[in-house]
Amino acid sequence: MANTQLRQINEVNGWKINHPHSAANIVYAIFTFIFAAFPLTFLFIPLIADMNGNTPLFTGGLQGVAIFQFFIDFLKQAFTGVINMNELLATNAYISEVVNNVNPVLTQASIYLFVAIGGLLIMFMVFSVTLLILSIVHLAKGYLRTSAAVKRIAVTEFIFTIIFFIIMTFFYFAYKTQKQMDLFVWFSAIPLGASMFFMIFFSAFYSNHFKDTILENELEIQDDDATVEHISQVHEVTKVKYEGSQTLPPNIDSIGGHAFAENQNLTVANIPDNIDKLGPSAFANCLNLQVVSIPNSVKEIGFNCFFNCVSLERINYAGTKEEWRRIRRGSNWLSKAGTTEVLCLDGSIIVNPYH
Repeated sequence: MANTQLRQINEVNGWKINHPHSAANIVYAIFTFIFAAFPLTFLFIPLIADMNGNTPLFTGGLQGVAIFQFFIDFLKQAFTGVINMNELLATNAYISEVVNNVNPVLTQASIYLFVAIGGLLIMFMVFSVTLLILSIVHLAKGYLRTSAAVKRIAVTEFIFTIIFFIIMTFFYFAYKTQKQMDLFVWFSAIPLGASMFFMIFFSAFYSNHFKDTILENELEIQDDDATVEHISQVHEVTKVKYEGSQTLPPNIDSIGGHAFAENQNLTVANIPDNIDKLGPSAFANCLNLQVVSIPNSVKEIGFNCFFNCVSLERINYAGTKEEWRRIRRGSNWLSKAGTTEVLCLDGSIIVNPYH
């Protein structure tokens, strides 16, 4: 089928189709780039005023790169086994002034706070560089195979920002000077708000546009009636759309998430011997499914796998009760089904449908 026809297909068996260079992909890539570039600005924008108390300028004041360098110098001394705090402070006049203007009792704590901030700053830079690479790949190829990675990084960075916020809150309330206020606002409050926005944006956008999706170039059209069979390496699932069949195709090599969900023609599911995992919601809402035969090669059953299979009468398992107990079963794997009994080689067993 031509590419123009593929682009007309937006959903297959409950899986949304991710079209390269779609509006969703472009927006996601642009916001990824902005999110990646945002923390990098804190390396060079002054975080507090210069030593004369003037308004912060781009040519003066404490910058994130100075804190970064302070952390590196601390690590160099730590590896030598001798940490000279005076020498460390001498390498950066701005940090030295901030530390020396506080209560002497808190001087040591201030130095270690800057070290902690430097360590967290490195983590932010790692996240930022990773996101920059992902955004460039996304823009160039028009899609990402791991769109969820951006969301996970955004959530992780938000958690680190909260840690930053806690450190800087202590920093501010311990000293309560204008320089600490500048540092608190620039390096804590603003990043916290920005990271919260991006975390919510990426989580919502991923759920609406990329969750349970398959790439367009992984679709294979079998005939002119648009009967679709696609295999997704990303989800490790074989999704098969078939008309009128009451049993599973004999040649499937994996059963992933939602693989046969809501198929009202399916009455018998004989799982092939080579299958070792049944994906999440693989047979959910198959209202006419009556018999399931599971081989002892299966080691894991995903959550909601047989959810709401109300007509299910029998589950056959080609193994012993002890082998069955070793199978990992996700939450609600059999909830709202017609039976909770599994017939094993050495007798039947009543199972927990929720776990």
